[in-house]
Amino acid sequence: MDDLLQQGTRKSIYEQIQKNPGVSAREVQRSLRLGWGETAYHLKQLTEAGALRRERGGHRDYYFTPEIGWGDRKTLLLLRSRAERTILLTLLEKPDLSFLQIAQEVRLSNSTVSFHLRHMLVLEIVERRMQENLHRYRLREPARLATLLHTYQESFEDSLVDRFVGAWTGLLRE
Repeated sequence: MDDLLQQGTRKSIYEQIQKNPGVSAREVQRSLRLGWGETAYHLKQLTEAGALRRERGGHRDYYFTPEIGWGDRKTLLLLRSRAERTILLTLLEKPDLSFLQIAQEVRLSNSTVSFHLRHMLVLEIVERRMQENLHRYRLREPARLATLLHTYQESFEDSLVDRFVGAWTGLLRE
């Protein structure tokens, strides 16, 4: 792989993805100020050589380094969506919320929250349980989500993430 990363543009792309796992090709292109053809060419070279993994999400491809496992890749893909990130952070801070409580907390429409919660349930990032005649939602692995947020905090540029990581880091020190 060292030979592959000798080329300067390719190395920059690899390092960008290493720091920001789950970024789209377009995000890589914009952040490095490259042409689209150049970006696509080098991403293809890196992917075919096994230096990167490509995941399809919606209408985009998202890139990861190979050491990031499937569980973390699917969580990082969710964290790339502002709405899903907001829901995940809310459930991290306040587990066992009902659907309506989540919608109120995140200030999104019921249909938007429903769509994203269904997606998170299918991916098995969130679980739903019946409690007091209401469905309640919680994260399956809250500690793992907290670790990913802490590790890749700079990748999200979000005040909610900053606030959570600051509080979580303080708890770790105690």
